[in-house]
Amino acid sequence: MEVVTPLTTSRPLPGSHSPRSGAPSRAARRVLDRTPALLRILKLEHDRGQDDGAVFGGLDAFLARWQAEEPENPALARLSEGGLLPAGYKNLDAPARADWAARAVSLVAGPAPKASPSPELPVGASRPVGTPLPDAPDQATVSPAESAPPRKTTTPKEATARDGVLAPDASVAALRSVRGKTASLLSKLGVSVVRDLAYLFPRRHNEVRAVAQLRHGEEQTTVATLRDAHPVRLGRAMQGTEAVAGDDTGDIRVVWFNQRRLAQWLKPGARYILTGRVSDFRGDAVLESPEHEEVRAEGGLATALEPGRLFPIYPSTEGLYQPSLRRAVREALARCAGGLQDVLPPDLLRRLALLPLRQALWAAHYPESLERYEAARQRLAFEELFIIQVGVLSHRREMEGEAQGIPLRPPTGFLQTFLATLPFQLPAAQERVLGEALGDMASDGRAMSRLLQGEVGSGKTVVALAALLVAAACGYQGAIMAPTEVLAEQHFLTVKRLLEKLAEPSATGNVLTVALDPYPKPIKIGLLTGGTTLRQKRTIQRLLSGGALDIIIGTHALIQEEVQIPRLALAVVDEQHRFGVMQRAALRRQGLHPHLLVMSATPIPRTLALTLYGDLDLSTIDQLPPGRQKVRTRVVGPERRTDVYDFIRKEAQAGRQAFIIYPLIDESEAVNARAAVAEEERLSRTVFPDLRLGLLHGRMGATEKQEVMEAFRQGEIDVLVSTPVVEVGIDVPNATVMVVEGADRFGLAQLHQFRGRVGRGEHPSSCVLIAETPSTEGRERLAALEQLDDGFQLAEVDLKLRGPGDYFGTRQSGLPDLRMARLTDTELLAQAREEALALLAADPGLSLPEHAALRKAVARFSAVGGEVG
Repeated sequence: MEVVTPLTTSRPLPGSHSPRSGAPSRAARRVLDRTPALLRILKLEHDRGQDDGAVFGGLDAFLARWQAEEPENPALARLSEGGLLPAGYKNLDAPARADWAARAVSLVAGPAPKASPSPELPVGASRPVGTPLPDAPDQATVSPAESAPPRKTTTPKEATARDGVLAPDASVAALRSVRGKTASLLSKLGVSVVRDLAYLFPRRHNEVRAVAQLRHGEEQTTVATLRDAHPVRLGRAMQGTEAVAGDDTGDIRVVWFNQRRLAQWLKPGARYILTGRVSDFRGDAVLESPEHEEVRAEGGLATALEPGRLFPIYPSTEGLYQPSLRRAVREALARCAGGLQDVLPPDLLRRLALLPLRQALWAAHYPESLERYEAARQRLAFEELFIIQVGVLSHRREMEGEAQGIPLRPPTGFLQTFLATLPFQLPAAQERVLGEALGDMASDGRAMSRLLQGEVGSGKTVVALAALLVAAACGYQGAIMAPTEVLAEQHFLTVKRLLEKLAEPSATGNVLTVALDPYPKPIKIGLLTGGTTLRQKRTIQRLLSGGALDIIIGTHALIQEEVQIPRLALAVVDEQHRFGVMQRAALRRQGLHPHLLVMSATPIPRTLALTLYGDLDLSTIDQLPPGRQKVRTRVVGPERRTDVYDFIRKEAQAGRQAFIIYPLIDESEAVNARAAVAEEERLSRTVFPDLRLGLLHGRMGATEKQEVMEAFRQGEIDVLVSTPVVEVGIDVPNATVMVVEGADRFGLAQLHQFRGRVGRGEHPSSCVLIAETPSTEGRERLAALEQLDDGFQLAEVDLKLRGPGDYFGTRQSGLPDLRMARLTDTELLAQAREEALALLAADPGLSLPEHAALRKAVARFSAVGGEVG
């Protein structure tokens, strides 16, 4: 990176002058009474646990600067007479600092000195850091033509009433800094209560740099004095605002494009926090359209903005700007941090030398150094992992304490008969995981709780079907719950195909009947989804409740009140990450405390699996069935679409088939993406009039979807145009082309699932990803897919790019939204698990008083399916 040193303008701007010539003299400067600032600093110190970090350089440095500027100030005189100056604050321990602060407040909160009038603040301008917010009684918002009335100095008692402590669960609307549409914008970030703001951690920190340290091309933050802000014409059709910003190290030209009116709001001579990128414009180094926030010397946090300090940049959404976010977070920390209960027991904090919660929260937002930030991150990450481990281990203890699972041991030779009918031999990996599951099911101990994961097409369905047939052969019932109708219907069709070689198979509507020696009775298998007709539903519900239906395949319909499965002994949950904790539990409440097998085609690294599913044993199919082809993957832009169509036609003419996936069903004004319904019509009419096209999407009826899938499987459709409903479950060995439109709109895991729909037969297969306008992160995801075909390697890449909360492309999946913990925190996770085991051994019900806050946090985590904090 090119370092710009010094950053001086190459040609003078109108009215520009040297850095010091424009600064007012000491005599001309308005003398500010820092008494209110001291009271705010002491309040922040209390909230932060007396860490001497509320003001840059510490309280001693603040007092020294004040004494140099206002040696005759009455408040300073009272502090001196009371023996509190010099303070020596940094050399005191926390209790002594608290005592010093209490004595200082009692001394300086006497007769208030007369304050200077408030400076003008234009309507719409950014409110300065550290100043009271709009509804505070001691600060008025005025128009440029008006002067603010004299400011009333508030006493500590009045300030406490105005800035009162808020309960962590209070609505963010209770904050003075959250006004108008801000609350609704915050809700898009998952922020609804004050606690959420305190835990809305920065996505990164910018190191505050001196002007001379700014670099080209990086987003960075500097604090500088603004001079000579004026409107300027920047081109034939563009106007804006131009200024010079400078500090002791040099000046830089600042340009705000298309913001002409900003010139009347900016205040020459004032210091601003400027965050943006440096680029070349008309031969000069220019800070382009930076976010700006005025700094006030009396702001408690404003003085923490000297070069070298770390400045927070928060996750945001359209219409919600960083200055507003920072004000809201600071107010939330100041007003609720004291009310947040530390969930970690005191003895654990001492043993592990972890920061207290209030100190950790402040340091996570405004750290003094990278080392201080990492200490805060480690503490908060441990808290997240500890809550999760206590939750999942408590759940496991509850399951172990419930009625034992029914031992399921099939008649001799039963399983071998089924396996012999398959058109292939199970690979070693499938045999291993089937043995693990059947071993759990045959045990006299607790019911099985196992996670089965494996690549797309690795054979999980065969393992699940074998286990379900074992349950049926033992005289009990089994169930598979899938997240979508398409996947449930595909399971039903796959089961039908796998069992077609058995003696006298017969299918009637949504019920399949097969005979399997040496089991003497026919085995009935049914399908129940939201799209099942009322007549079929009643038939299946009657068969289920009477115990005449042995295996049921369905969607969420299986956990409706009217569905009873009285002899359920094995529950299989497919694509389990799409179900919440409560939905899985609802299925398990059916029947006779059934064994549980949850399946995922999305590979989960072991670290994350232990974090999310610590209550489950883990089985992994790490070997694909013989004959699976490696799929050639390419990422192209929309300009190559015609070439892609030519390739599809070539494959179709050779007797092969293709998928084209679109992100939407119908076109939308709000989303600039191609839609399946309109595109299928266009492709049929203008691109592939000579080919047979089919359409599949989630709003189609169950029967219609089954007919389309079966026609595609039978080769009656050349090109299947679809929405993401084909992500899992559809098995067509003759399909050799997968085209994904708007590929940058999908996550890596989902794209890998799409790719897994092809390469299942003997012919070479290709996956083409058409990306319209990928972001930097989107380009990284797509590049990884081109280079890697191993799902577990892709999972690691995806988790690093997106984080665990977004890994599966949904935030309503029962996954914890990890804010501070990382995949690489393996030692921290092991420590959290060890401490959770020890704590639960001593207090299984978390009933001790010192565990009350932890009990509430675990209850929150369980209630929302994995929200930590």
